[in-house]
Amino acid sequence: MELTEEKIIQAKKYNTKLYPFYKMFAWDLLFYYSIIFLFLTQNKGFTASNVLFIDSFYPFFKLVLQIRCVNIVETFGKRKSLIFGNLLISTCILVVILAKEIPAMIFSNFLMAFGYSIKSLCESSLLSDCVTDNKHPRTVFSNIDGKGSAFWFYLDAITAASCGFLYVVNNYLPMILCLVACIISCL
Repeated sequence: MELTEEKIIQAKKYNTKLYPFYKMFAWDLLFYYSIIFLFLTQNKGFTASNVLFIDSFYPFFKLVLQIRCVNIVETFGKRKSLIFGNLLISTCILVVILAKEIPAMIFSNFLMAFGYSIKSLCESSLLSDCVTDNKHPRTVFSNIDGKGSAFWFYLDAITAASCGFLYVVNNYLPMILCLVACIISCL
């Protein structure tokens, strides 16, 4: 099936309409930051120093993986790389839910760093490629990206406010909802 110029333009327009909703779920982890410390100390039995030790690996992995991620995006393309990055982050949350040992939690930080390094390379440039307005492409890009950011901030405020209540109902519920949001961003 050959893609005609018209079909490509339609796909780009569809992507620009879909992008704010994608960013709403994928920009950063929903439910996660409000509850992760309590989750790891109360449910997984880690001490505060263990949690800080585990978290110290994230920036190290981001630094080490950055050049590899550029190679991955160049090899597989932005779309496939973005899907792969979202899958890595979903897997990271699944590991956090299932992990009971420090090495598994360090591995989850590796997955998160890997996923976010790939996503940071792809998301903006993919949207930029889809903006077809010839007169004001930067304005259109800013409006679409800003709309996605606003959607995310609204949803993040709601999830942060409800996270404590959900944690009281079931300690795993906020983490499961975080995983659901990650899976939605993959789709």
